[in-house]
Amino acid sequence: MPYHDPRGASGMALVYATSPRGACHNQSDYFLADIGQVEERLGLRFFDRHAGAEKAANVARHQDWRTMQNALVMCFFANVPPEDVAALVSAATGETYTVEGLLTVGERAWNLKRLLNLRLGHTPADDRLPKPLLEPYADGGAAGYRIPFAEMLAAYYQVRGWDPATGAPTAETLKRLGLDTLS
Repeated sequence: MPYHDPRGASGMALVYATSPRGACHNQSDYFLADIGQVEERLGLRFFDRHAGAEKAANVARHQDWRTMQNALVMCFFANVPPEDVAALVSAATGETYTVEGLLTVGERAWNLKRLLNLRLGHTPADDRLPKPLLEPYADGGAAGYRIPFAEMLAAYYQVRGWDPATGAPTAETLKRLGLDTLS
């Protein structure tokens, strides 16, 4: 389990539970948004670190951006402005990319990983946290806070366009992403 405890930064609960390779902060370092480092140019909004389901769209969008950056083998620490990343990718490929277009690239890759994991036996029951992380701390800055995980995960599935029973991207989601031949 990575170091960033979701009881102190609830967005990481979704990051860890839905990562295609197990709990991993390299799939999204959303804890930074939870402490106020919000990249508004990606359409992210600031929420209190203990906010719940309303973070689902932010987390998904952040995962999409980091997935695209991983595909480019880009260091997260560089903090290159999104518009500059789009300009660099456009210059390198000869195609025109926008920030939204790059987010779609990341979303497509995230859903491809999801499809692969489902084919390998992953189910919605695997989108979970270890039980100790669902128990509140007795003291400290997160004392008494219980992650509203079920509500957060349901909102995340809705934002992602995934079927709550199977965890699979819906036909509409696959079509929108140009992945409908893979269903």
